[in-house]
Formats: sequence, structure tokens, C-alpha cells
Amino acid sequence: MKLWVKLLVIFAGGALGTAVRMALLHLLGDEVVALAAVNVAGCFLLGLLSGVMGPHVPLRRLFLAVGGLGAFTSWSSLALQGVTEPGGVIIVIAETFVGIVFAGVGHLAGMKLRRDDD
Repeated sequence: MKLWVKLLVIFAGGALGTAVRMALLHLLGDEVVALAAVNVAGCFLLGLLSGVMGPHVPLRRLFLAVGGLGAFTSWSSLALQGVTEPGGVIIVIAETFVGIVFAGVGHLAGMKLRRDDD
């Protein structure tokens, strides 16, 4: 597959992921809570997708995971909260831990779904 096709697919997924994140941040209001919800949900969804798809990297994975969920989550904004918000370091540590747990749970759930389809 040509590189430009892969890049275009990632770009399209990224545009969609960013738009969904911005809409959710706007709807949820509180920046710290909204960003935490987006990041943790993104971790779960990325883990789920990883578990379902396994090691294969088709175009839909590039669109959904690399572009879409990569742009949906915002760990750089979390890092900025860590240095600008009161208690920010605690927020970063807690959200990172919860994100890892949710990614793991999502991955296990995805693997179970994949096995059930076999």
C-alpha cells in the first residue's frame, strides 16, 4: 500500500478524533474532568481495538487507532495540567494509572471478543 494512502487515512481519522474530543470537552465543561473522561475513554477504546484486531495493521486500524484515537486523547494537555493546575501532579499520576488500567481492560475485552468470533 502506498504511503500517501496511509497518511491520508491517518489524517482523516485524526481530524475526526480531534473534532469529537473538542465537542466532548465543550459539552462536559470542566476542563480537568472532561479531559480525564476523554483520555480514559480513549485508553479503553484503544485497548479494545488492539485486542480485537491483534497485531494486524489494516487501513481501518490506521484510521481508528493511529489517527482517530490518537487525536481523540490528549496526553500533552494532561501534562500541561500537571504543571499549571493546583494538585496537577496528582491528577497526572492518577489519570495515567487509570488510563493504563482501562487500556488493559479494553485489550482483554477485545481479545475475548476476537476469540468469541473464531
